[in-house]
Amino acid sequence: MKTMLRTSAFAWMALFLASAAFASEPGPKEKQLGIATYSVKGLETDIEGSFKTLQDAGYTVMEISNYNARNRTVEDYSPTEYAELAEKYGMDIISSHARASFDVEDVEGTLAAWGQVFDDHKAMGCKYVVFPMNRWANNVEEMKVECDLMNKIGEEANKRGIKFGYHNHNFEFEKIEGTEQMIEDFLIANTDPDKVFFQMDVYWVTEGKQDPVAYLKKYPNRFKVLHIKDDYVIGESGRIDFEAIFNQFYKNGYDDWFVEMEEYMSPEQKAEREKMMEEMRKRREEAAKQQAEGGEQAAQASQNRPRMQRPQRTPEQEAERLKISLDGITKSAEYLKNADFVK
Repeated sequence: MKTMLRTSAFAWMALFLASAAFASEPGPKEKQLGIATYSVKGLETDIEGSFKTLQDAGYTVMEISNYNARNRTVEDYSPTEYAELAEKYGMDIISSHARASFDVEDVEGTLAAWGQVFDDHKAMGCKYVVFPMNRWANNVEEMKVECDLMNKIGEEANKRGIKFGYHNHNFEFEKIEGTEQMIEDFLIANTDPDKVFFQMDVYWVTEGKQDPVAYLKKYPNRFKVLHIKDDYVIGESGRIDFEAIFNQFYKNGYDDWFVEMEEYMSPEQKAEREKMMEEMRKRREEAAKQQAEGGEQAAQASQNRPRMQRPQRTPEQEAERLKISLDGITKSAEYLKNADFVK
């Protein structure tokens, strides 16, 4: 009987030790899924509810696009309050799309404005501040001056331990007037890599009829952050090789990326958008020609064109818009979590 008890005790002890050893082994590493909150259409109508959905989907880091440089707030929160709100839902704000003055005729004022932007983003704990879009001069001489200003803004960011970058759309893959060089390549060649990095939007590179992987190989040290984007839900269109993109990005030594999604559109709406984008491209070309021929007067006329107005929506429409975008964002997270090539 004593022998049986001893055997039973040893068996239980062995089972306990095996269980403890198994429990102490680290589980699979959690993937760093990033979300650009530009994707959350109608975020301002339910910030905490949206953050909870993002957390449940598995997102861990965030890039915001709703910082207001005029009053130095984010959706009426102070920068630190907004960062704390994101942390409440398990996400860190590490990047931001932000705008401030960009005036080559007022360098001092421009640098002062961006200095405030960087101060506020340092308070949020951001690693990156990204200039989301700019209408470049489209001639070599003036673009060099604009690139010099980008470098000076980057210096201000460096003083605060922040990296300053630029985000492409498709029009950066058009050629500069009178040259064979594309805007994106010119910007990369004429900015200091220690002061300005580039955020590649893989969808807009593709829309610009270029290969994201080829650009990552061509400039392995300049594209430090990615926007992972598709026609809508990531991976559904099948026309963007995300595995090759991630593999090259990791090979280059970088790992910060964010899902970014545009508004959901029906096939008819997509066709309308394509038509509108083509009209915008033609207008840019026409504006460049007019500026070359007519100088200041033509440039002023171009700046005075009426801007597109945001559509007015009912609360019910905004709620449905938010629901649709969060659903797409959640499906995108599932694709990326299940993808072996995503670390």
